[in-house]
Amino acid sequence: MTTKKFLSLNEQIEGYSAFQKYMQKNATSRSRHKRMEQLLHIAMQTEMTEKQKVCVELYYFQKMKVCDIAGQLSIRPTTVYKHLKKARASLSKCLPYLSLEEK
Repeated sequence: MTTKKFLSLNEQIEGYSAFQKYMQKNATSRSRHKRMEQLLHIAMQTEMTEKQKVCVELYYFQKMKVCDIAGQLSIRPTTVYKHLKKARASLSKCLPYLSLEEK
């Protein structure tokens, strides 16, 4: 014997309300993420050398592997790691300023 479950209007409204909250939260997260990405690019322009910018762009944004980046730039993988390390150090100096922009 099969039983049928009928949803009440209240359950449907609550479900829709939860969905709206979820979508609103994600929209806020996406806009916040977009703003942080813009600030990151500004910090990259002002705080990094050209090689550091290229390595960060390829590694973090293009999702390339270090050995592939090294091959593309005709440098050793250890040099790519050094550029990434120095770039992160440069950005860590900017981090307090980036969080102030957000407020």
